[in-house]
Amino acid sequence: MYISSLPRDVLLDILLRLPVKPLIRFSLSSKQLLSLIHHPQFISLHLTRSKSNPFPDDNFLLLCYKSSLDFKKQYCSISSFADGGKTLIEHKKFRLPFKSSHGEYGYVKIVGSANGLVCLFDNDFYSPAADIILWNMVIGKCKKLPCSRLGYRYRHSFSHMVVGFGFDLEADDFKVVQILYDVDSDDIPDVLVYSMELNYWRKIEAVAPCYMPDRWSSNVYVNGGVHWMAYERPRVGDLRDSIMSFDISGEVFKEMALPSNRPIGYDKLHLSASASGETLSLFFQFDDRWEVWLMQEYGVVDSWMRQVSIVGEQISLPLNLMDNGDVLLETKSGNLVSCDAENQQMKDLGISGLYFRLVPCTSSLSLLDRGEKVLG
Repeated sequence: MYISSLPRDVLLDILLRLPVKPLIRFSLSSKQLLSLIHHPQFISLHLTRSKSNPFPDDNFLLLCYKSSLDFKKQYCSISSFADGGKTLIEHKKFRLPFKSSHGEYGYVKIVGSANGLVCLFDNDFYSPAADIILWNMVIGKCKKLPCSRLGYRYRHSFSHMVVGFGFDLEADDFKVVQILYDVDSDDIPDVLVYSMELNYWRKIEAVAPCYMPDRWSSNVYVNGGVHWMAYERPRVGDLRDSIMSFDISGEVFKEMALPSNRPIGYDKLHLSASASGETLSLFFQFDDRWEVWLMQEYGVVDSWMRQVSIVGEQISLPLNLMDNGDVLLETKSGNLVSCDAENQQMKDLGISGLYFRLVPCTSSLSLLDRGEKVLG
């Protein structure tokens, strides 16, 4: 008895319990299964099921970095932690299958990830032009977003855009937000939102309360919102002093304060998701020392608590606070290491490169019913 001959409700129940890769293979076995598995409603139902009851291999880490030997080569690895978070296992390493369409000075960077899709930003250092790509690496499909083609983007005063990416739980839709800043950092920027279901950009009236100078601006997606390190208005000094968030469902901005009891005089800040992925962590640099802070209750400024400190002149940038309390960081020599904050011992994880970016990912069928096949 072929699986496709089963009653439809029984067949649907069986298919919803399968991981992504077997589903792709099944979809090639008959027109009936192809039609069912590629249906938008099935894709949505499968995503809901996999989030509530994931398979062991559904959740993984995507690590992207540039080669320390050839800066133009950019690599990705599908990885996971083992031994209580002390060992990073690199399951698969490959070249990023996207090349910049902006010539010699173009670069492709990760904006963020949500529900199986990774958002990429293709730009160069000398032009405001940019492309945005949504990528499902598990099924090998991508979607290049349409240009908003709004004249004010190219006005003389336009400087750069900042991008955020997330999933609208209420509308069951992926969204990208663009903040279009002018040269004058005190001007109020235009804000555009793209809906994947509607496949177009629209201008919204939400006011971005902070200023961000970075063109590509990776974001941290937690609790239904995207978050960036930013400058309060009016901007004072060169150190970022606020966290700006954008609620993907409500399409409103909020501003979060840094810990009020933090030491003054920090040299650098880095924002990350917590190990649980449900709230935020902050890294403050003071010369050769980094302090790690955790927002214990999302959105409650008074819940910021200092967790650990790590010391070492070889530290370039802490990346994440891990489940076991260790800190994942990049060294100035271009190595990825974990640091046991209790005894200040560092363990080389065997991966070398520059400009590491780590995002949590999950397997999903998103883009199966649309988009293009990724070549390379």
